[in-house]
Amino acid sequence: MTANENNAPYEFEIVDFAKGEHKQPAHLARQPFGQVPALDDDGFKMYESRAMSRYIDDKSGNTLTPKEAKERALMEEWISIETENFTPHAMKFIYQDVFKREQAPEVLKNAGEKLDTALRVLDEQLGKTPWLAGSSFTLADVCFAPYFEYLGHTSAAGKIAEHPHVAAWWSKLSERPAWKKTVGR
Repeated sequence: MTANENNAPYEFEIVDFAKGEHKQPAHLARQPFGQVPALDDDGFKMYESRAMSRYIDDKSGNTLTPKEAKERALMEEWISIETENFTPHAMKFIYQDVFKREQAPEVLKNAGEKLDTALRVLDEQLGKTPWLAGSSFTLADVCFAPYFEYLGHTSAAGKIAEHPHVAAWWSKLSERPAWKKTVGR
């Protein structure tokens, strides 16, 4: 999405998880943990999505990174919230319902409670500002997008609708041309 927002050129190389290509030597040379994504920019290689987003945005002129220190710090705070307080809990439902990896009921219960807390905090923020870090769309919003997309296909999808500011934010984000291009809509 960062590349699409910045109109940065890129080429995809598909990694077929069903065939185990993510654990084969060719992909492990790009991504030693056997995950996606991986980036190769004329020999400069990276394999962590948030760092890749920062790099792509920086190389493209920082269109998604606030210039002012306080706004930039808020963006970084929301990226940390996504990493630590949202994604691990959303992923429990995504593993269960999208990737069909059985999760114990107590794991889903705990994840649901933590997800409720994260969504409440997001809702409070989005009740004050149109985007997570303030008045502008930033990398913080980008970082949450894939997990919201997947979460919408899980048994926890209704949790989004319980938080009206989050639901409105996700609706607005998911209609951005860059997001539609990213997910192939």
